[in-house]
Amino acid sequence: MDSDARELEELVERWQTGYGDVRSLYESLREGMHQSARRGIQRVLAKPPDEHRVSDVVYTAFVELLRGDPAAMTSPVGLAKTIAYRRGIDEGRRILRERQRISSLDALEVAASLPDKREILAAAEEEALHQLVERCLEYLTVDQRAVVRATVMGNQTLSDWALTAGTSHQAVSRQRSRALDALRRCVKRQRAAAGGKETSHGRS
Repeated sequence: MDSDARELEELVERWQTGYGDVRSLYESLREGMHQSARRGIQRVLAKPPDEHRVSDVVYTAFVELLRGDPAAMTSPVGLAKTIAYRRGIDEGRRILRERQRISSLDALEVAASLPDKREILAAAEEEALHQLVERCLEYLTVDQRAVVRATVMGNQTLSDWALTAGTSHQAVSRQRSRALDALRRCVKRQRAAAGGKETSHGRS
């Protein structure tokens, strides 16, 4: 057994007896869980997933692991990977549903800030808008992106997400509001920039 494997085994044993450092345990389990989560997402999408999404899945899976009874787990490392894999499959399915939801900006509460809703509903504009929102999501923090995907694009309620994140409903609500505000501003800036480029091309 190499030193890394031995260190992980010791961390797991301490955690199971109530004396483990959760942060150190997370750091030690993360790589294996990351690989499992990636396989789960890729199984559904049939292509390599976005690494930000994989990291989000790993964190969610780790929180789920912590909610179990450590003393009753015969193989916490294997269970952590299994949870990550299953949550990866869930995330892959969510990504497929999300593509449909993003095209309808009502789901993101962004459509109200855009000038012409009829134009948005046009097929070509929907695809462009989907790509725009995807880009803007990357400007959010990891926590903001996670709460938007879970409670706006996904099926989780704010209460469920607050429980998963280990925080209050009020804190999650504020976080989502800030995230959606940032997303609206980004969408408006990107659209304005794109409009400016089109105008300059038309004059040249």
